[in-house]
Amino acid sequence: MISGFDTALGEITLVLFTTLAPSGVVAFICMALPVLARGTSDAMRQRLNVFLGLPLVVAMVGLVASATHLGNPANALYVFIGVGRSPLSTEVFFAVVFLALAGLYWLYAFVEHPKPQLQRVWLALAMVAGVVFVVAVGFAYAAETIVSWYTVYVPLNLVLNAVVGGPILAIAGLRAAGYERIEGRFGRVLAVVAAVALAANVVSFGMQSADLPAIENSFVTAAQLVPSYGLMIGAFGLMSMAGIGADIAALWGKARLTLVRATGAALLVLGGIFVMRFAFYMMHMTVGLGV
Repeated sequence: MISGFDTALGEITLVLFTTLAPSGVVAFICMALPVLARGTSDAMRQRLNVFLGLPLVVAMVGLVASATHLGNPANALYVFIGVGRSPLSTEVFFAVVFLALAGLYWLYAFVEHPKPQLQRVWLALAMVAGVVFVVAVGFAYAAETIVSWYTVYVPLNLVLNAVVGGPILAIAGLRAAGYERIEGRFGRVLAVVAAVALAANVVSFGMQSADLPAIENSFVTAAQLVPSYGLMIGAFGLMSMAGIGADIAALWGKARLTLVRATGAALLVLGGIFVMRFAFYMMHMTVGLGV
């Protein structure tokens, strides 16, 4: 049976990148919100600034994985030449902008006497850069020659993936930082946002699945490349529901939101996203005779 498994396996670094980086960026944004909130004490704000390094590391691991796809590091210079006209180059550019702003902000948090106003403006700029980066990643694969990717579902699914994974990863990060309000309204809002995004994501994947048999070239259909797409959607849904459900059970129930529970929830959700990103690369199919 024809399958795109080998294709996806060959792009495993990009699977990791699109799994980790967008969710890491959204988690960074979610964890930054209490830092900007007026009710946060200076001591907690400083602690949160330090723990912003956690989602930043997740995003960086994804970005480092994607860099290996360049083969030769010198090829990065050619990537930047295409900023504005190449979606992939634009994606890389905004990744660098976000990492520069967020990374330097995090380092500045360790200065002995940081300036609060400068920090607030700096963090806000990093958050905006993060939003732009996630959107840029979503549209980076809009190539007319890859007919199975040139659909509205591709950017929609990637952005929704980030909104599913980011808040749950942020809950784990805020729990690690000892932010007590994560067990209250703020944590519940993050969990609900992730749950709503998950429902929308599953619907979007289902609609995409229905279109796959009609997407074809002279050699194969997209459905043939991903014969187990329905099962993969199911795995994504179950793993993500289990992760989000674990947080919800603690936030609304009597169980305590422990770091182990929150971390396990994040790993489950990221695992589910990984499955669907693998499926995405399995369906790579160009016009003509190629896959």
